[in-house]
Amino acid sequence: MRKLIYMFAGAAALASASVASAASVIVGPTPSTLTPPASALFGSNITGGPTSFSDLFTFNIAGSSGLTDAQVSTLLLNGSQNINFTSILLDGTYAFTKTSTDPAPETWALLSPVLLGIGSHTIAVAGNLSGPTGSYSGTINVQAAVPEAKTWMMMLLGFGAMGLAIRRRRRPVLAQIA
Repeated sequence: MRKLIYMFAGAAALASASVASAASVIVGPTPSTLTPPASALFGSNITGGPTSFSDLFTFNIAGSSGLTDAQVSTLLLNGSQNINFTSILLDGTYAFTKTSTDPAPETWALLSPVLLGIGSHTIAVAGNLSGPTGSYSGTINVQAAVPEAKTWMMMLLGFGAMGLAIRRRRRPVLAQIA
């Protein structure tokens, strides 16, 4: 019984120490560093239209490789959409897919998560500005590809507690007739 109490106390201490940090970083002209799990925002305001544009956003992944998903959306100005994307690429390889129909805000996303390694990565956004000004914004999420050590420890402690509960011997209760 004492071992079981110590195990639950250890699991509770571990659980309280493993609160995930949620940081939001603006990815811009200077590379931002993302340590999974993390999210980042990026985007641009474009003026002087109608014209075409091409923007590059660079970020670094540190610590461990991560499963990555992302989405980019236009912002409506006075109820109209002034930006039409022509292509959005992650590292020049992974193409975003248009997931909305006009005249709603145009939205492009990675339809399945991509595993990105440690190091520098780039999102390239290209499109056309049809009005005098326009804006778009995007979000990138990076999740750790493998569970953290604390997660493994909590899982192992849980399996151990279940094993002890199953294995624990119960004393047979004899029925007595009064």
